[in-house]
Amino acid sequence: MFSRKSSIFFSLAVAFMLVLGLGLKVQAQQEYQQEGQQYQQDMMQQQAPDVDVSDAELDQVADAYQAVTEVREKFQQELGEVSDPERAQQLQQQAGEEMVEAVEAQGLDVQTYNQVMEAAQVDEELRNQLLERLEGMH
Repeated sequence: MFSRKSSIFFSLAVAFMLVLGLGLKVQAQQEYQQEGQQYQQDMMQQQAPDVDVSDAELDQVADAYQAVTEVREKFQQELGEVSDPERAQQLQQQAGEEMVEAVEAQGLDVQTYNQVMEAAQVDEELRNQLLERLEGMH
């Protein structure tokens, strides 16, 4: 069970990074993965932001996360097969756009989703509540 939670936690971090990176110029996949690892380490050292999340909103975030994960998985496979950095950048931009649509389809704005995901990275209680909802979806 611990490894499943670790996997979900890592997926949360990756999805959060992808959504946050929409406005940034995206580079080759290897550099992106290295930045992601550093970002995750940085997030673990930050203080939890003051976010008040209702149960309904947490349900929306869990649903949005599930949809974002599907988009991420689809594009990760495609990116793994691409050697052209320009094409990789196009795919990452398309993935980001689809992730935004996935979040908004759940009735959330990206800022709220990001705030909850950021808080879940450093707030163990919130993270556990989110993980329980995600585990209940399987």
